[in-house]
Amino acid sequence: MSTTPKRIKTEKIEQGKSHNNELHPATYSPNVDNSGKYTSRTNQGSVVHSYGDEKLLSAITSPTGVNDLLELNISQVPNDDGDVYTKAMFGFELLHEKASTFDNHIRYLSQCIMKKNGFTESSSVRHKTQTEVFVAGRIECDADARLNSKSVVLQGTWEDSLSQAVSVDLDGAKQYSLFPGQVVVMRGVNPRGNKFIAQEVFHDASRPVSDPKADMMNALKGTMSMVVATGPYTNSNNMAYEPLKDLITYIGTHKPHVVIMIGPFMDSEHAKIKDHSMAETYKSFFDKLIDSIAEISAVSPFTKIYIVSSSKDAFNVNIYPTPAYSSRRKHPNIHFLPDPSTLNINGIIVGLTSTDVLMHISQEEISLGMGGDKLARLAGHVCAQQSYCPLWPAPLAADAALWAAHAQLPAAPHVLLLPSNFRYFVKEVNGCVVINPERLAKGVGGGTFARLLITPDMNPPGGVAAQIVRI
Repeated sequence: MSTTPKRIKTEKIEQGKSHNNELHPATYSPNVDNSGKYTSRTNQGSVVHSYGDEKLLSAITSPTGVNDLLELNISQVPNDDGDVYTKAMFGFELLHEKASTFDNHIRYLSQCIMKKNGFTESSSVRHKTQTEVFVAGRIECDADARLNSKSVVLQGTWEDSLSQAVSVDLDGAKQYSLFPGQVVVMRGVNPRGNKFIAQEVFHDASRPVSDPKADMMNALKGTMSMVVATGPYTNSNNMAYEPLKDLITYIGTHKPHVVIMIGPFMDSEHAKIKDHSMAETYKSFFDKLIDSIAEISAVSPFTKIYIVSSSKDAFNVNIYPTPAYSSRRKHPNIHFLPDPSTLNINGIIVGLTSTDVLMHISQEEISLGMGGDKLARLAGHVCAQQSYCPLWPAPLAADAALWAAHAQLPAAPHVLLLPSNFRYFVKEVNGCVVINPERLAKGVGGGTFARLLITPDMNPPGGVAAQIVRI
């Protein structure tokens, strides 16, 4: 018993020596670094989950050498109008514009579902009929509480239904998986015009995954290594950023081609941020964090680092979609991305978001007869609805116009990063590899991050190997 505290103490002193605590924010009270539980962990570096080809997995641990350098062409995929999310006005929504935005969204997605299933025409949701028809619309909830099978309402399009809504009887449907905001097509009857009796529900509007080698001039010419980590980057009882330092060390040793770091970096819910003990601005400390991450270029000059914003960060705007961060100094190896965003890496489409969309959908979804893997089903909704946040009302402060323009999937991703408080996983869902690396710091202990190898030889998901590793 008496030896344990001593051991932790010496480790803390050694860590202080090596890092000079350069990542501590200035504070009004003395820094008490109680990262004992984190520094005394014994499972760092252990692989907790593997996915993919055995041969690829055996190569995943080796650092990138001089012979493995790749000419990477990485760009942000614009939306259908050719725009990417930069600075934008938000909070200036006019109701008639918002209604038109949603109507366009329902119409487009329902047409995708109809086309995919070979249906030709849909009726008004209020159309009285005793013969089976197809109706298209968006799921809404008729109660103040959560959605349940008796409170489902379908709001139709302006074109078909003058945007009217109808309550839905789901007793005849054998299987469904529904949540507010989801666009669906239903087959059934409506004898009186005031209740649609559904027999079958269709919700899959997903696009086919493209061939990454379709653009031969831009195809990947080798095996690309990638590391993905999600905040918080410091333990819940201090601001010492030990997990972030360890991640920087790992990146410097393994020299991956691409690093994706997903916020929050300074979680507004962190105890040390809420107690107002910092003696510098959030932004100035964030700049320090970015400067320390940029130092990776000294040991791994070819590593490109992409940092995805989060609406949870204390120094950023709390709006969804969230604009990209900015830093005081420009670092050539660091690129800032909004949340959500989509990257094209030599033909490989990578979708990324910092929002815990899996947890949000899980809290609102009702399902019957779906069976199978729940997490795969939740992730499947993102692709099926072509949206990083298919829920509406959105579970966070969202701007409808920006949501319609920048929270939709501009292309079917080969790799989809959906960080969540759910347990880490790597799964193949409808031809897309979905990865939840979980959090880099979990409470007062260490969390996990993901490392990937992506090859051009096989069409993903076959060309992707991934592991979840403890920090």
